[in-house]
Amino acid sequence: MLNSDLFLTIESSKLKFTAVDEQIADYFLSGKPPLKQSVLARKINVSAASITRFCKKIGFENYKELMYFYRKMVKEHSNDKNKVTRNLQYRYKEMINEIDEKIDIEDVKLVCNYIKSHKIIHIYGLGLSAIAGEDFKFRFTRIGKYVEVVQDYDSIEMISSLLNKENLIIYLSLRGENKHVIQSLRRLKEKGATIVIITSNQSSDIGDLANVTLLTSQIKNANEVEQISGQIPLLIIIDVLYSQYINMFRENVSKWIETEQAYLQGH
Repeated sequence: MLNSDLFLTIESSKLKFTAVDEQIADYFLSGKPPLKQSVLARKINVSAASITRFCKKIGFENYKELMYFYRKMVKEHSNDKNKVTRNLQYRYKEMINEIDEKIDIEDVKLVCNYIKSHKIIHIYGLGLSAIAGEDFKFRFTRIGKYVEVVQDYDSIEMISSLLNKENLIIYLSLRGENKHVIQSLRRLKEKGATIVIITSNQSSDIGDLANVTLLTSQIKNANEVEQISGQIPLLIIIDVLYSQYINMFRENVSKWIETEQAYLQGH
């Protein structure tokens, strides 16, 4: 009985293929357009008889029967790709809309003012959140801010013991549930440090910890985690912050860039 997956059927027959058979197989395995037997023979420079022998080797009576299954497979494969693309596009749009509904532009402006008024910014983030933190660092370092990304429990605890009311801490976490980090933030709050939390966690516990909480979209289920990188909802908020910061402090940013370029040219 022929395997329902034509591509797998071809792959599993490779041990008995000649060089000509492999040439024919490569055409089909590449998912190229279905062609008449005579046209295909000319296109890949083999004989029509070789194509017929190939069909029989993989379990078909003739080329017409192979074409029936091949057209079906190509169509299904194309539909699957289109479905994946449509699903991702829909989810990205849904994510943007969700963030747009949650975000308060006045809170964004307040965070931008915090960033401007602090010489050093500490970003707390674990795992994928640390990757988003590195993006924040890359962007804001380019416009004159000193950013340190702290991305493990021990370092967070140690750094937190050294910080005080003069410091700005931005905690990146979709769930916002890590007990170790929460404890460190509580101690920092007691010392009067400025705390910004970017998260999808809307609990009052998180809200009470921060001077400002910027809410982002959440990854809704396990399947979505596999399809969408976990840092994307955080990166979107970072994009918003960066764009707003540039808009608010364009003159300062331009002066810093000019100063840096003059310094580099002098060395």
